[in-house]
Amino acid sequence: MKAAVFKGMHEVSVEKVPEPQIQQPTDVVIRVTVSAVCGSDLHLYHNKIPGLLPGAVLGHEYVGVVEEVGSQVRMFAKGDRVIGAFNPACGICEFCRRGAYNLCKNGGILGYGMAFGNLAGTQAEYARIPFADTTLRKVPKTVSDEQAIFCGDILTTAYGAVKNAALVPGETVAVIGAGPVGLLAVQSAFAQGAAKVLSLDLVDERLQMAEEFGAIPINSSKNATGQVMEQTDGIGADVVIEAVGGTPTILMAFDLVRPGGRVSTVGITAEPQMTYPLMSSLVRDLTFRIGVANILRDIDTTLRLVESGRLQPERIISDRFSLDDVPQAYQKFANRQILKAIVSIN
Repeated sequence: MKAAVFKGMHEVSVEKVPEPQIQQPTDVVIRVTVSAVCGSDLHLYHNKIPGLLPGAVLGHEYVGVVEEVGSQVRMFAKGDRVIGAFNPACGICEFCRRGAYNLCKNGGILGYGMAFGNLAGTQAEYARIPFADTTLRKVPKTVSDEQAIFCGDILTTAYGAVKNAALVPGETVAVIGAGPVGLLAVQSAFAQGAAKVLSLDLVDERLQMAEEFGAIPINSSKNATGQVMEQTDGIGADVVIEAVGGTPTILMAFDLVRPGGRVSTVGITAEPQMTYPLMSSLVRDLTFRIGVANILRDIDTTLRLVESGRLQPERIISDRFSLDDVPQAYQKFANRQILKAIVSIN
């Protein structure tokens, strides 16, 4: 089969690789119909994630059709159209039993290399999905592949970031970053009851899209803190969602949140540490939450909201590629010429 494989820093190639096989009785093999290039894939492209070896199949976002089913799979059959989480989970370890599927002891991240379970990715014609009964969901008939694919990663990541911040209906949310996750955090904040959403970014075109979703656009190069204070009667946002990743924007979040407010950061970072504003957090009684998205906690909710039309993630798609053109998609994404790239495969 054909797949997009990592060759080295800034080098992706589409090559013939062996088709995946059932390895465990809880596996399924799917024929991938739609995949995507995600912002977090760029960490791999820039060779910032340890353990990704040349030849590894990339990709972790996918919709597909079940082709083979392991002997212990009970929820799915050949021919089912499915969407799944980027981070498979076993469903039976102590963390899964607590609903913390993102901390599964037996899971990993598809297409993310040796340090994350050594699971082949989904920018490929076929993919093996471990722990199918826990990891996959059937796609509702009225939901397209291009809509559904967002529920397995960035839409549910954004929705979960807002949920983690314990948003109270009527509150004000500031979202740092108007990339794919940030834009979907704007939609998710409104869906969860925000009265006002502020969208901060440096790119006016992205801010324009956030405004189309109902947010108040703020160019963060122009006294971002002052603009947020002006929009919040001088106290700051009740909730700040940090959707970029890295020290500068996380520290910005602490500047934008009100006393007693909550900061929820979901941007992926490769930085090993940062200096935490300890005294400020103490005297201002702040709550800070960070973690890899718990997709399987919220995927059923986001699928229902997409099905109902309350969430419309497909609106952020800017480019579509064939599998053969995936290397070009990575190059354009790295050069910030793409907002969200969908890959049509089968």
